[in-house]
Amino acid sequence: MNPIFGKLKVMLVLLLIAATTFFHYYTVLTGHHYYIFYRELYFFPLVLAGFWFGLRGALLVSITITVAYLPITIMFWDHFSTGDLTRVVEIILFNTIAIVMGILKDSEQQKHNQLVMAESLAAMGRAVSAAAHDMKTPLIAIGGFSNLAISRLKKIENDVDKTPQILADVQEKLAIVVKETGRLESMVKEMLNFARPLQLQKSKESISRIIEDSLAVVKSSARARNVEIINQTASDLPLAGIDTNRFKQVLVNLFMNAIQASPQGEQVTVTGFAQGPHLIIDVSDCGCGIPLDKRAEIFNPFFTTKKEGTGLGLPIAKKIIEAHEGQLQILDNQPTGLTFRITIPL
Repeated sequence: MNPIFGKLKVMLVLLLIAATTFFHYYTVLTGHHYYIFYRELYFFPLVLAGFWFGLRGALLVSITITVAYLPITIMFWDHFSTGDLTRVVEIILFNTIAIVMGILKDSEQQKHNQLVMAESLAAMGRAVSAAAHDMKTPLIAIGGFSNLAISRLKKIENDVDKTPQILADVQEKLAIVVKETGRLESMVKEMLNFARPLQLQKSKESISRIIEDSLAVVKSSARARNVEIINQTASDLPLAGIDTNRFKQVLVNLFMNAIQASPQGEQVTVTGFAQGPHLIIDVSDCGCGIPLDKRAEIFNPFFTTKKEGTGLGLPIAKKIIEAHEGQLQILDNQPTGLTFRITIPL
């Protein structure tokens, strides 16, 4: 529960109890015909407390109501008259409802927690399985080429004349080992980035400049794939409170994805504009898109359609944008491709 909303709920329950108590006592002293109606208003804060705070909260509220209601019961006690019995039954009813509501709420919360735990364990299992699958390929390559390099080096003793050729072959295999090791290091780094809690270092920055800096990082990749990048971002965008390094990480990831998704000779379009209290950045490609049944999975950890992808780029990007209190969405881009839209508050 959000701490601010929690405090507001507590204040609302206390206010309802105080208001009901005031009207209750005021009615008894001035006019008895509204007394029964005001007395029943105690059930509102009681039900809200049970629904919001469970058994403990409901019992605290029922005890508070009992303490507030008891003086008038004692004040007008008339040797177990009908009115006395009604007030005693009301007190019992307050506490009974509190117990019932609290138990139901706690039971529902327990079931919800168990469901969340089961879903978390299932997601963890899928993530571990996907990570193991992705790591298996480079590990097999590292092990296989290392063994080949060792066996080739052993042949130098028996065939000295072929030493240059053997060393060149070993060097080639070790280069593959180094490449696969770097790939593993990159995967582990991305996993750690995804798992760690984000600590944003926000400052007021020019989004236009950050987009230009991020595009400069991917220009060589776009040139190599013969993909043109068109920047249609407004130059007069207002400053936004963001973590510059984290935001660049998101933009570079989206730009690279768009470049890799677009066929040669096509375009990637970047558009940034202000809309009300929000800043919107669209990254549009001309690729084949993502099937509708796969879009729900695209932000899941380790889900990827690339041969060498870890499947953590988009989940990390989504995590960073949500830490900025924004959204990362997938939109259709007519006639072909997709648009990834970033929306953050200004």
